[in-house]
Amino acid sequence: MDEITSRLNTLHIANKTSFSDKLEYYNKNIESILIIQKLYKKHAKKHAVKSVLQPSEYELFDINSIDELPSDYPEEFKQFCNENDIKLPKLSSSTGKAWCLMAVNKYKYFNREVCEQIAAKFNIKSNDIIQQFNKVNQKGIKSNSDLYDKGKSYIVYPYCLSNKHKMRKNFRFDGTEEEKNIEIDKIKSNIKTDYIDIPNTLWQLGHKNPGSTDNSTKNLVLQPPIQGKYRDNYIFIDTLTKFPTPNKLETMIRKNEVEFTPEQILYYKQIFDKLATSI
Repeated sequence: MDEITSRLNTLHIANKTSFSDKLEYYNKNIESILIIQKLYKKHAKKHAVKSVLQPSEYELFDINSIDELPSDYPEEFKQFCNENDIKLPKLSSSTGKAWCLMAVNKYKYFNREVCEQIAAKFNIKSNDIIQQFNKVNQKGIKSNSDLYDKGKSYIVYPYCLSNKHKMRKNFRFDGTEEEKNIEIDKIKSNIKTDYIDIPNTLWQLGHKNPGSTDNSTKNLVLQPPIQGKYRDNYIFIDTLTKFPTPNKLETMIRKNEVEFTPEQILYYKQIFDKLATSI
C-alpha cells in the first residue's frame, strides 16, 4: 500500500484544474497509472474478505490433509450448540469424531469413500460410518440433509438450525393433557377397529398403483376393507404407506391439505424431471 501511495503522490493530479490539462497529463503518465492500478488490484485481492461459500461450492475433503483427528470442536460451533440446547456427542464416540471433522473443516463435504477412508485411517469403529456423518440435522444442526444434497455430508456454515429443530422447538399440543390423551386413544381405537380386529378372511389383495395395468405380485398388496375408500386416490408402497396419485395431490394442494417447502418442491421437480427422461 505504501508503494501505491508513493506513486500517487508523484502524479500531482490535483494540481491540474482544467479537463484538457488533466487529459494531457493522463496521456503522458499512462504507464505510471497502469502500474498503480495493477498494484491496487493485487493489494485488494490479497486483503479481500472471503465471502461465504454456498453449499454447492463446497469441496471434497482430502483425507491426506490430516494426520490426526481434531482434538476439540471449534469454539464458535460449541457456542452455537450451547445457545440452542444442542448436546454435542462425546469426541470419544464415532459420531463425535464425525461431527468434529465436519465442524472444523468448513466449506468441505464428505462422501462415502472419504468417510470409509477416515474410519480405516483412524480406526473408528462403526458398522456404517456414513451414518455418523449423516444424522446431524436430526439433532438440530442444518446440514446437507436439509438441502436434499445426496451423496454429500457436511454442516452448513455459518451454522444455523435445521428444520427438524425448528419444528420440534417448543412444540405443544393445542389443548389440555386430557384432550391430547383422548385424541391418542381415538387414533389407537381406529387402528384397532380398521386393521387389528378385521378377520384375515376379509383382507384382500389390491393393486399398489391404480394407474398401472401390471397384475403381477409386485403390484399387489394386502389390504383390509377400510382401504377401499382410498382406491384410485393413492399409490401404496406397502399396506400402511401410501402416496397420492397426481389427481389426488392436485386436489390436496388446492385445498391446502398439504404444504411443501421451496426446497422440497425443487427436489421433487428434479426427481420427476429425471423420471420423465426415461419414458
